[in-house]
Parts: sequence; structure tokens; C-alpha cells
Amino acid sequence: MSLKENVSYIKEEISTEEQFFENFFKIEKFYKKYKKVIFSAVALGVIGFAGVTINSYMSDKNAIEANNAYTKVLENSADQASLDQLKSANETLFNIAKFQISQDKTIATDAEYLSDIASYNAAVAKGDLIALDGMIMNPNFLLKDFAVLSKALILIEKQDYKKAKQTIEKIDAQSRVLPLSNMVKHFLLTK
Repeated sequence: MSLKENVSYIKEEISTEEQFFENFFKIEKFYKKYKKVIFSAVALGVIGFAGVTINSYMSDKNAIEANNAYTKVLENSADQASLDQLKSANETLFNIAKFQISQDKTIATDAEYLSDIASYNAAVAKGDLIALDGMIMNPNFLLKDFAVLSKALILIEKQDYKKAKQTIEKIDAQSRVLPLSNMVKHFLLTK
């Protein structure tokens, strides 16, 4: 290597080191200026992560506790301690357990779908066509097609075959109750 090449090489090295120190000082200046913001963001991130982790742990623990109490209630419906524990851990699961252990499936409950089932059971048990009509008209009713089928069966019992034929036609072709409705339609062909 010649002397010129050595000098230019040294100049390049010094220039590179200069740029490194210049960038380092810029970062240091930025750090000093925003030190509080950086530490606050890191602290908030750590606290947020810890909060989410603790919340997830508590939710899981509560779910396990509720499921254990639910199992105990189903095994022994007279276990009042498990019922109380279930009620405090998960109100919805408590309502489901009450409905399951109840001998009377027509009692209304606070659980969303169980109240539909209870009102449906009550209407069918009483043969209440007006209540069934109300359920049929409700687009959000869970057992709408079963209500139509039950209404048709009640009308057949009352020997009102014309209304039963009109009612059974309300069942949608995509319904899972269609095979049962087809059997009722077949029966109504001769009536």
C-alpha cells in the first residue's frame, strides 16, 4: 500500500468514527430530552402486561371454580354450599344449573335461551295457542319452528285440520324440523 492509500483509508476510518459519535450524541440528546416519556411508556407497558396477565389468571380461576361448583350441583342438587358458590362465581351458570335440576321445566329463568325453553315448555304443556303464536311471530325466538310444529299438533288434537295444514306450511324448507313437519303433512293429507 502506498502512503496516499493509507492516508485515505485513515480519513475514511476517522469519518466513520465521527459519524458513529455524531449519531451516538444525537441518541443521547434524544434520550435526555425524552427520558421521562420513555420510562413512563415502559412502565405503563409493564403494568399493562401485568394487569392483563393477572386478569386472565383470575378469570380462569373463577371459571374453574364455577365449573367445579356446577359439577357438584349436578351431582347433588341439595348441596346448598355449591349452589351459593356457583351463584357468586357465575350467575348465568347458576341459572342453567337451577333449570337443569328443576323438576318443572316451565319455570322462567334469567338465562337468555333457557327463558325461551321454559316459556315454550309452558305453552306446550298448557296447549296455549296464543302463546305459541307470540313465539312464532318473534323472529329471535330460539324454538320458532318447534313452536309451529307444536301448534299444528295441538290443532290436530282439537281436530282443527284446516288450521293445522295452514300452520305446518309456515315451516321453512331449510329448517331442521322439516322431516317432522313432512310427517305431519303426510298425516294431514287424509284429513
